Amino acid sequence: MTLAAPNDPATGADTGHAGTGLAAELGALYTRAKAAVGPDDLAHIRNVTAYGEAIDARRRELLREGGPRAVRRATALELAYRLMQFSELGHNIIHGSYDHLPDCGEYHSDRYRWDFNVDTDHWKTMHHVGHHPNTNIVGRDHDLGYSILRGSAGQDWYGHHLGQVAMISALAAMAPLAAPFFLSNIARKVGGHRFLSSYTLRSPARIARADMRRRFVDEPFRSGWKPLPTLAANYLGGVTGYMSVLFLVFIEHHAGELELFTDPGPDETADQYYERQIRATRNFLPSTQMDDALTRLLEAEVPFENRPDLRIFYGGLDTHIEHHLFPDLPPSMQRKIAPEVREIALRHGLPYHETPLLETVPLIAKTVTGLSVPFGEREFSRPRDLLRDPAGLARRVAAGLRYRRLPESPYLDKPRFHNVPARVVETTPVAGGQALSVRLARPRGWEDVRWDAGAYVSVRVEVDDDNPAGSDRTELVRQYSLVHDSVGQEDGNLPDLEFCVKRVADGRVSNRLNDSLKPGAWVTLVGVPQSTGDFALPAADNGVATPKSLHIAGGVGITPIIALLRRLARDAGSYCDATLLYFNRDERSIIFESELRELARDAGITLHLFTDAPATGSPAAHSPFTGGDLRTGRLSPELLAEMVPDLAERETYVCAPAAVIDHARGWLRDLGQPAERFHAESFTAPELERPTDDGSRYTVRFARTGTSVEIDGGTTLLEAADRAGITVPTGCERGLCKACVTTKLGGTTSAEGSGPAQDRITVCNAMACTDIELDL
Repeated sequence: MTLAAPNDPATGADTGHAGTGLAAELGALYTRAKAAVGPDDLAHIRNVTAYGEAIDARRRELLREGGPRAVRRATALELAYRLMQFSELGHNIIHGSYDHLPDCGEYHSDRYRWDFNVDTDHWKTMHHVGHHPNTNIVGRDHDLGYSILRGSAGQDWYGHHLGQVAMISALAAMAPLAAPFFLSNIARKVGGHRFLSSYTLRSPARIARADMRRRFVDEPFRSGWKPLPTLAANYLGGVTGYMSVLFLVFIEHHAGELELFTDPGPDETADQYYERQIRATRNFLPSTQMDDALTRLLEAEVPFENRPDLRIFYGGLDTHIEHHLFPDLPPSMQRKIAPEVREIALRHGLPYHETPLLETVPLIAKTVTGLSVPFGEREFSRPRDLLRDPAGLARRVAAGLRYRRLPESPYLDKPRFHNVPARVVETTPVAGGQALSVRLARPRGWEDVRWDAGAYVSVRVEVDDDNPAGSDRTELVRQYSLVHDSVGQEDGNLPDLEFCVKRVADGRVSNRLNDSLKPGAWVTLVGVPQSTGDFALPAADNGVATPKSLHIAGGVGITPIIALLRRLARDAGSYCDATLLYFNRDERSIIFESELRELARDAGITLHLFTDAPATGSPAAHSPFTGGDLRTGRLSPELLAEMVPDLAERETYVCAPAAVIDHARGWLRDLGQPAERFHAESFTAPELERPTDDGSRYTVRFARTGTSVEIDGGTTLLEAADRAGITVPTGCERGLCKACVTTKLGGTTSAEGSGPAQDRITVCNAMACTDIELDL
């Protein structure tokens, strides 16, 4: 089963946040569980720490004893110690499981000293910022395959995956030393750092150097005349300990029935978030044989008065579903609430993945081996399907060997509804080369996507930044109206997405698209087609007459208008009581001229074309079609009254620059048209209404970078981020395209006012009313 798209793909409309109640149930459970965490849990973790110290002390004693038996037992004790350090202790303590307790002391997440080869700052970036919020989202969860392996068929395939089995063996041979570099590589991807940088190398090198000195210098020479057994035990203990941790973490989100996801975008609801966590995560069931062997070893070698339950060696791993739902609950509480979580999941029709530990070994081995070749989710169980498409296979291999992602995303089977690559099918220069008509193929999985006449798409484009060196690039988002709705064509085929891009003086996106877009290229759609306010024309009910309408367009503003006219003509049949006033700089600037004249001839639409400059002999000036005369003039109340005497009775749709829209609204109102009949669309950012500076100052804190800036109440949060040197993708700068949607961790913005608090905000038009914390 696939998660529902954040917006209903059938209509592009926001489905709201009512959901199924999953989030509400889990939220109530979390509140109860968190309130129940107290002194007993703190006493438990202190006891676990003491038990770990006893295990490590006995390991060192065995090293001094030497001999084959002591080496084997010291190796096994380090394995147990590393499992405990990662699971019940460090992994969960760094999540803040005990931070809220007044006597947490050294178990506070900012003070805990984790005896594991990891930089805690790297861990927090990799795990808290990168992994947990983006669990199993391809392209955003860099913990998938530890950023270098391929553990799920939905991951992209690259050349080095051919040798990933050998690579795993080589990395296993030096697992303790490789671990900090593994983690820093993931953290640098989350944080946007270069591969070869002090951030990536300095701290891991220091950790690896200290571990090497302890394992291979200090402890062997402290063992008296038996350094070789100590070297062997330390090496084997480190390899088995760290590889056991890496394996247990790997099985939690890879292979088998666990799902991978496309980027849900900024509108993922709380219900959808929790559903994704449950579908993407597995609990393992411990092995009785392995537990019995470990129990015998510990009871024989480590005397301890208050020996904790054996599950401390798997804390947060055998309850990984619970951990991902409630990351800051300690493992002792996760174990208590696991039965309730299971009941909630099943009640909501969700799987509760549990796999016996020993069964995961052949599963992972088969998966990692099979995924060394470029099979995707659709072919992994049916490899012959890809072999029947040698051209497709060759394309995957060629792209993977060059380390380039294929825009069509052939590996993950789920359709994408956010940041979706769409293939350019056709481009046609129009208006004498002043604009480009672009036709895109529907992305895979968009067969049920519907949109009304007047809808638009947001296109994300990467452009050169404005710095003198020209080395940096930035992402910009622009909106383009679609020139028809989604109703099927006469031949029964679903229509493609078609829009028009007009050149703009000094335009960074429009001119780039006009110059570079060719058939076979790809563009990125931010999401499914959307509608602005009441501008879109909904489908007409059977038997309901099409209302009289007036349409006013300026320049490229004809693109949503022609979609409305095509819809009206289709619904009305032979006669459509619609009037179009279309204004351009000159006759060469007219877009869709032949289509407009065809609508005037076949559907009876009254067409009036206007230019600023007199005509120079264009056929438009002498058209025989109804209302096809080309005139010189600009929009004015006198022109409106002359051309449309019954304008007060007409539904009016205007797409033009913001100033033209404002004038048209006022003139039509003065001429007697009710305000509710006026509908407008413009992608020109309006002047932001900023409050008068009353002297108030607010601090905006950026959680990921730890930076903060002080602003007044008239500064947008996007401007605050820019001051802090933080780049946020943006486009319309009026809260429309959602490119800049950001998680707000605290505070209140002007957009919220006295209304309900919002967790996700558009920072381009949000201003502070209190101190603000953003997840940036």
